[in-house]
Amino acid sequence: MARRRKIKKHTASKIIIAVVVILLIVAIALGIFYAVAPEEFNALKEKLFPSEPSSPGTQPTLEGTLEMTVIDIGQGDCIFLQFPDGQTMIMDAGSEFGSTNEYDQLTAHLTLRGIDSLDYVFITHSDYDHIRYMQDIFEDYEVKNIYMPRVADDMSATWTKTVAAIEEETWTNESGETVDSEIYYTVGDFVIQGEDWTMNCHSYLEDDYPSVKESSSAEVKNAVSPVCFLEYADRTIVLTGDSNERNEEYLLERGVLDKDADVLKVGHHGSRTSTIQEFLNAVDCEYAIVSYGEDNDYGHPTPELMSRLEDYTDVRPDNDYNGYKYIYETPKDGNVSVYVDGNGTLRIDCELTDDKDFTLNWGEVAASAADWLLPSRRYEVGLAA
Repeated sequence: MARRRKIKKHTASKIIIAVVVILLIVAIALGIFYAVAPEEFNALKEKLFPSEPSSPGTQPTLEGTLEMTVIDIGQGDCIFLQFPDGQTMIMDAGSEFGSTNEYDQLTAHLTLRGIDSLDYVFITHSDYDHIRYMQDIFEDYEVKNIYMPRVADDMSATWTKTVAAIEEETWTNESGETVDSEIYYTVGDFVIQGEDWTMNCHSYLEDDYPSVKESSSAEVKNAVSPVCFLEYADRTIVLTGDSNERNEEYLLERGVLDKDADVLKVGHHGSRTSTIQEFLNAVDCEYAIVSYGEDNDYGHPTPELMSRLEDYTDVRPDNDYNGYKYIYETPKDGNVSVYVDGNGTLRIDCELTDDKDFTLNWGEVAASAADWLLPSRRYEVGLAA
């Protein structure tokens, strides 16, 4: 029988040393390659070791930019706001009427920004098509501040549950303590603000605020929707909820609506009795967004309202576009996103259409953000980078 040869210890040591030397040579060569040609090195690295796709929950936030997205949530309203200082707000929480996405359309928008808590929830009024998913929001997200109308708790079964959820809402502060959310009634004139941005809101003053209960007319229920002017970098967005001619005329008489604004979220889904001519003249916008459900039973937006927008001309000559340059409609354009950077550059992106995407005075300062902001559908539809 042949004897099995043994490997001597010093031979094994030589093999180990040789392997170490080879690895050192490779490491030095790679270091030189990276120093001389870093782009080629990274390209080779990506080819050999592809990185995992980034999580959709890590969508970057552009510091110093205001975002407002009117979410296509069907016959209702749901607006996401991310302020330039990073604070966030949901204004109303839509309904499922006329939408195939329902609540997922909202949560997907928040998930893509890595948002698990909200600084503000703003409820314009108590109608179902503005509060349908409020209970879900309070269950799924911590909310620090809640703005709500002062109406009877028993307006509807959905409103009663919403009020109960509001009263139970808490959030965890920086010290790790669980504290109650702050609750504010949207009565009179009030201000919400952060670093360099301000939202001035106007509703009925205390003595004039109507008593709103289940038996109240739809006109009264809608009329408690505040009109808010969101201002940043010399740009102004007008937010209206379901404001109608009743409170519009009241606020016009008080003289709080005169503002050379830029973007109007049209009141009450384009109702005939909302966004009256005098209101249009006062806010003097150039871009309008109408949120409604396709083929809804209410006839929204009405021909009368659309004619007012299409025929509008400035009553006060200025350097802005004379009239409305674009009228956006959620069933046709999908989610409509408005961006304002720190220089006052305004951009509007549509989820479903390209011909209304535009940039107004988009300068070099925003060039670094172009890959993220253009178009918004990159993260709202395909979740792709």
